Amino acid sequence: MRQVPLRTGIAVSTLALATAVAMLAIPGTAFGQAFGVTDPGVRSGPAGAGGPLPGLGDITVNSSDVPEVQFFNAAMQRFGEVDSVLPPGTPGHLDDAPLGRQQGGGLGPGFNGNSCEQCHAFPAVGGSSGTVNPQVALATLDGARNSVPSFISANGPIREARFINVPGTLTPDGGVHDLFTIAGRSDAQGCNATQPNFTLAVAEGNVIFRIPIALFGDGLVEGTADNVLLADSQNAPNAAPNGVTTGVFNHSGNDGTITRFGWKAQNKSLLVFAGEAYNVEQGVTNDMFPNERNTTSGCQFNQLPEDSTVISVPPPNTATTPSGYAFSDLSSDIVNFAAFSRLLAAPTPAAPTAATIQGEAEFINVGCAACHVTSHTSGSSIYTNQSNAAFSPFSDFALHNMGLLLGDGVSQGQAGGFEFRTAPLWGVGQRTFFLHDGRTSNIVTAIEDHASFGSEANFVIGNFNRLSATNQQDVVDFLRSL
Repeated sequence: MRQVPLRTGIAVSTLALATAVAMLAIPGTAFGQAFGVTDPGVRSGPAGAGGPLPGLGDITVNSSDVPEVQFFNAAMQRFGEVDSVLPPGTPGHLDDAPLGRQQGGGLGPGFNGNSCEQCHAFPAVGGSSGTVNPQVALATLDGARNSVPSFISANGPIREARFINVPGTLTPDGGVHDLFTIAGRSDAQGCNATQPNFTLAVAEGNVIFRIPIALFGDGLVEGTADNVLLADSQNAPNAAPNGVTTGVFNHSGNDGTITRFGWKAQNKSLLVFAGEAYNVEQGVTNDMFPNERNTTSGCQFNQLPEDSTVISVPPPNTATTPSGYAFSDLSSDIVNFAAFSRLLAAPTPAAPTAATIQGEAEFINVGCAACHVTSHTSGSSIYTNQSNAAFSPFSDFALHNMGLLLGDGVSQGQAGGFEFRTAPLWGVGQRTFFLHDGRTSNIVTAIEDHASFGSEANFVIGNFNRLSATNQQDVVDFLRSL
């Protein structure tokens, strides 16, 4: 029988959770530790990701051939666009974009970053946090008057912050509270918006964090039919013997189909994911989210939506447009962001070794693959050579109760406060931070943190801890090869 997920919006402090888990720790069980096992660290060598899906060609749209790879390259340029408050070409616009990067407008009033690529940067464009956090410099860029919150550091993960409850109440919140405001910036004169009180939120245990999710291979995930995901989850190997049952999928409240993007699988599509992120993380209103989140008087400087489809006559020479490619330049930023994600190839793992082959076998035997399902097959696709494509994300994209230690008290859609989407493990070999909040850079710690009171992974982690040290290391080496 599947464990019933705990659904609550009541804040529980991190210290209290850690104390509860420590009191429950029993050596040799799921709450034990792996001894003598080390994380070899981020896999060296070139990034095994960042390019377009293999085999792309031309597609026909309204009787015209559209080169898919050209669209991907142009969309990637837009993904790297750096936003200031005022649009390019308007009086007072500031150009924060490095040489060769496009400029954009609409930043704020609240924001966590000023570019999609800023958060999704490592080991290549479309990835996750790197080793240097750009949010520290953003706090005072162009005269902004922000303080850097205690949970943001130069060498730590890029983070967004969510309040569990509305401050001072037991009313569930769960929404993103932007780290910074545009107050003080020379292109936002007159704005006096204030940062949330993160010091109090941290002291009260009322704030949780999320780090960026890598986008590699997401077009294949989007293109997989619901019934395939359901069947693959139900047929996951070695699930029943290891105490794991089928995960529960999050669903759209409108059409009832499976939602699959975000830490709690709360977003239906890559376009929804892009539109929400643009508005929430950078404060840029768009065709999907056209209203400002922060309505502080004197902090709105642009007509809405700030990002929209271009409806003017195309320029006669596309070489003079930002990307030099009309299909991209006439589309909104969020359409470009979604197209880049949709056409982004899956990560390429390292060549197998005897240790990683054994590690994969142990990964399956102890029950990890019951949730981290190794492979799926996409459905019919308009993109060249992408129909019925097999891919290996190591995720069922379903929700599972992760217990006290990882639970965050935030509900999204049908996902309760202790439930998370199974994190895809492809590309994990070149990841710098782990778990939803980036609490560790050590993959062994990330494995052990799956075990705590109420977690569906307890039995599996117990199996892992009972492996020999050599076979535990094989599993870790296998994960770092992905």
